[in-house]
Order: sequence, then structure tokens, then C-alpha cells
Amino acid sequence: MNMTAVQLCKTCRKPKANYPCGICVEHVCKSCAHFMGEDSFSFLKKVPADLKHQTYCSQCYDEKVATPYAEYNAIMEKAKEVIVFTKDRAKLTGHLKRKEDPVMVEDCEDEDETLMRLAFFAAQEDFNCILDVKITNRKIIVGSHKKTIFSGTAIPITIDPSKVREY
Repeated sequence: MNMTAVQLCKTCRKPKANYPCGICVEHVCKSCAHFMGEDSFSFLKKVPADLKHQTYCSQCYDEKVATPYAEYNAIMEKAKEVIVFTKDRAKLTGHLKRKEDPVMVEDCEDEDETLMRLAFFAAQEDFNCILDVKITNRKIIVGSHKKTIFSGTAIPITIDPSKVREY
């Protein structure tokens, strides 16, 4: 006789806990599990091991995921406010000092993602502006499938937003 063990939820102790926590590997039910998308931390250069999973129990989520996820989202919001000056607007920004090392991204799906990743890296280091933004693309052809990959560079700086003039 083949008897399968019924998994009990770590949190509510109800049966049918079909989701193992990515950190502690205890099973949780659908209503108690915290689900994260594959791209929840996709803009980080290196995603910590504890943040790479898609399912968490409440305890592991609260202890190891909630704070980094809130910080990540705060940086993402700051990145949306980063002021962008492209390379062709160098006359407007010629007087600004470029002391920091450039930030770079590679292998992005489109120009918007490339620009957002550059802004994210700048915001992550507490900068509010990126200068000399240069986005390049290259075509990759595999058989009959064609794809364009984007890369970009920018120099992060901090400026006073009230003194920025649009021309």
C-alpha cells in the first residue's frame, strides 16, 4: 500500500502544504506562502542567495526578505527620479565635475531597461543624476531569429535639482 505523507503547513498547521520555503525548506500552504517573482531583485548586480527563491514561509520572509525588498523598492523609486543627460547634451553639463567612475550595464532587452538600470546603479550609490549617457546596441542573429541587445554607460553625480534648467 502506497501512503504518501501529508505535508502540514509550518505556519497554520493545515494539510496540503505544497510549497517549500526557499530558505528553511519547510512546507507552507498557498495562503501562508510569500511568493516573489523571478525579477523581484533583477536590477541588483549580484542577488544574495537568500533572495533568489520564489517561495518563502512567513518567518523567513520577515527575517531575511522583507527589509531587503523594501530597500530595493525604495532605490527603484529613487531611480525613477534620477535626472538624465545624454552624451549629445554635453554643452549643458560641461561645467559639472565628472569625478566618479562610470556605471555600465550590458545585455539589456531595450533602451528603456538600459536607462533604468543605469539610473538604478546611480541611485543605489545615492546619486541623483547621470551624465554623458551613451546607449549602444548590437544585433545578434541565430539562424532566422534576430535580436537586439543594448548596453550603456553613464557618469553618476549629485546635483541640486532646483538648479537644473531645461533647454
